Amino acid sequence: MVYSDPPWVFKGRALYQLQLVKTEEAKKYIPSAFRIVSLFGYTLGGFYLARYSDSPVGAFEELVALAGIVWNPPLSCAWAARVYVNNSEARAHGRKHCGLPSRLASFAEVSTGASERRRRRTPPSWWHQGEADAGSASDASPKIVLHNNERRSWLQPWKGSSEALQAPVCSMDLPPGAGKDWAGPRIRMQLPSFSGAIAECPQLLQYACQLCTNVRPVPAAHVMADHSSSQEALGGILGGRPVLTLAFDDMEMMVSKPVVLKIHREQEAEQQTSQHALAWAMQN
Repeated sequence: MVYSDPPWVFKGRALYQLQLVKTEEAKKYIPSAFRIVSLFGYTLGGFYLARYSDSPVGAFEELVALAGIVWNPPLSCAWAARVYVNNSEARAHGRKHCGLPSRLASFAEVSTGASERRRRRTPPSWWHQGEADAGSASDASPKIVLHNNERRSWLQPWKGSSEALQAPVCSMDLPPGAGKDWAGPRIRMQLPSFSGAIAECPQLLQYACQLCTNVRPVPAAHVMADHSSSQEALGGILGGRPVLTLAFDDMEMMVSKPVVLKIHREQEAEQQTSQHALAWAMQN
């Protein structure tokens, strides 16, 4: 399966968790030519975790780690530090056509070792929501572990193409899935985003995700992230203090074609934009 002409339609469900991220941490992932919206040393980041049942490339999972909010008058949009997908076509499309710092990844379930009695008392997690056999699973509330499986030949060309990073990114304890009583109101909303400044797409892009979905507040997901000094470790982003967590159920998302934008800053900064973007692209 391949991506056709835009708009691209994705169906499934997602968790959207907003978290406080230190501005100094966000700067590691946002090109210095861009302004970061911050207050008292913090910006608003977090993550978007989706399980798509249908998309241009079929079913797959995605986690978008959001570094913070970027201001480019008259818009302020989220900036993705990393995008993890377990589909190689989705990875390639994200980098080439949407300017996203996509990585090939794996999402694995790890049993929490809960007793049978506790499993009977605890509803299935959001990860298994809607599955017919979720309640009879050996562990209906597993921990989800994300690994970066990016081939070294993409990040380190001097390495063999068969080698993979297999680096742990984070593990997540997810909130319970939706009950049968209340699915939340069905609304239409738009999630604007900025992207670009990577090797495949050095320009600054802006695109919009149009959602039609049932929305409900849920308890925050508990994220345990790698806090090493590597730029592939996202402890400072994913480990931020949760502010709000929303579940998007029965979601249909339409993604428009990204458009190239000009950075609106002082004249001197505008003249340096291409140099900043190129330098950042060399690192990503």
